[in-house]
Amino acid sequence: MSQYPHLPMVPSPGGGGPPVAPPPVPAAPPPEPIGPRVLAQLKNVGRVSAWLAPAVLIAGTAIANEPGMAQAAVNWKHGISGRLDDGVKQLLPQLVTASRNGWIALDQQEFERVVWLFHREIGALRGVLGDVGGMVDEVAAGYRSYWVSIASLGATTLTLLVFAKRLQMLPHTKLWGGLLEKFVASGTNGAVAALTLTLVAGMRGAGDIMATVLKKDHQFGFITPNGAAAVNFEQAKIDTGKYPSFQAPPRPGEVPPGQFEWVEPDRKQA
Repeated sequence: MSQYPHLPMVPSPGGGGPPVAPPPVPAAPPPEPIGPRVLAQLKNVGRVSAWLAPAVLIAGTAIANEPGMAQAAVNWKHGISGRLDDGVKQLLPQLVTASRNGWIALDQQEFERVVWLFHREIGALRGVLGDVGGMVDEVAAGYRSYWVSIASLGATTLTLLVFAKRLQMLPHTKLWGGLLEKFVASGTNGAVAALTLTLVAGMRGAGDIMATVLKKDHQFGFITPNGAAAVNFEQAKIDTGKYPSFQAPPRPGEVPPGQFEWVEPDRKQA
């Protein structure tokens, strides 16, 4: 039996022997986080000048699973929110249309009202789930922007440090080269610190939002009344006495059910 039963069989090479299944298509490798790569480049720049050690340490605190954030955002926006879009939009109108065939009682109108109310609330829920995915995507985008800025800063710093080291190789400019190296390293350390603080401020806002969501979720566990205010929904009854009994609508060419007295003359008699 084939090792891959879901794949079509192809003739074996050379024409002899039973057909074999083609090898499976290799899966694409998972995306590599941008943070560790940029941090490794910044460490290489730090080998040129020991004054960049603070920048490497500060940037190392911002390592995060950026591909996981991007995947979570896609799951929220398309895997969860998207599933409530097309299927519900097609199914609920079909239910309403089917309920109008042979059902003319007032409870049909109530059913239609509840269906459209459910459709509206599903749309609101879909929007909330999409917003959650958008917020997660913004967090991931913030990390990507941070590391792109660090990479650009590292490239500029490396160029200036190479120039400073060349100046230090000459006796007449050795002092100026050392001062330039310290000045470039100090500016890089300050820029990395400022970028990291900006990223932390954004993450603090996202953390406040998640903390609020968790607190509201905890509060939802206590919305059911108890004690004297408790409601026993198992004993709830619906009074159907005020609704008329179901009567099928008259077919084309037929009179409604009941007794009728003709008041006009019979046209069949002379």
